[in-house]
Amino acid sequence: MRYFLSIAAAMVVAGCDIEPSETMIAPTSNVSASYRSGFDDGCHSGRQAAGSLFDQFRKDQVRFNSDRDYAQGWSDAFRQCETQEEQQQRAIRSAQTISAINNSQQRRFDNVLSDVDFSGVAGLTEADLQ
Repeated sequence: MRYFLSIAAAMVVAGCDIEPSETMIAPTSNVSASYRSGFDDGCHSGRQAAGSLFDQFRKDQVRFNSDRDYAQGWSDAFRQCETQEEQQQRAIRSAQTISAINNSQQRRFDNVLSDVDFSGVAGLTEADLQ
């Protein structure tokens, strides 16, 4: 049970850093609609490349080759979102590893006395031990 709680907590913590690509560019920034479109496509592509199961690769190759703003936005976002997703994936893997170590240590401790025969001390009281 603790394992699943640890994994869930890691996913929540990792999820806190997720920013939709639309909000990664300040609304007051002076970039073109073409750059924003490329940025959105590049962000989804970068996350997918880093292992996201929720994003798909998106790239308008014709537009990438002919529209400098789209290409720049796509390239900027791909790197940024790929890095973000990799950090989140690393955090989840770390939490899973820590949880597995904790569980294995708990199981190891629980098994320390598993082969000891306590039948001879079953009737002893605390007074008997003093």
